[in-house]
Amino acid sequence: MKIKVQDFIDRIVDGDFISSEMETPVNDLDGALKQLLSDFQTTVAQGKLGQQILVITGFEEAVSVRLESGIINLPFANINRVDNFFESSAAEVPVQVELIMEAPDLNASKFHIDQLGSIETLNNAPMEIAQQIITKVHSGLEQIQSNLAAVKEKKD
Repeated sequence: MKIKVQDFIDRIVDGDFISSEMETPVNDLDGALKQLLSDFQTTVAQGKLGQQILVITGFEEAVSVRLESGIINLPFANINRVDNFFESSAAEVPVQVELIMEAPDLNASKFHIDQLGSIETLNNAPMEIAQQIITKVHSGLEQIQSNLAAVKEKKD
């Protein structure tokens, strides 16, 4: 799946993408992440851009995990900066799968983004992408728990 840079920007700015949100407790995480990916696959199979959101509960503050269609390692929220990374807004580029994690206790920026591969990679190797998502989200949750423990230890 390819898209012109300007078409991507216009579609995001116009809200011309499919977005969905679900919530899961941390103990049901892997199944929810697989469902998130399945929903994302359904969206891109229709030739649409997508933003699927999973809110993980069970922490002091909710943790947000998103899958977004992207053309550069930036979330939809930073659409105004996307064209800075391309020589021409008429360039046709591959659509990528972006994994975004946000949580107050994740890191200093409260945010992390990973580019998992192109939509073609997702179509050809969905189980590999699913495993990447599960591994990266679990790693992020471990980092949150470690950061919370360090703050608690510092207070004690």
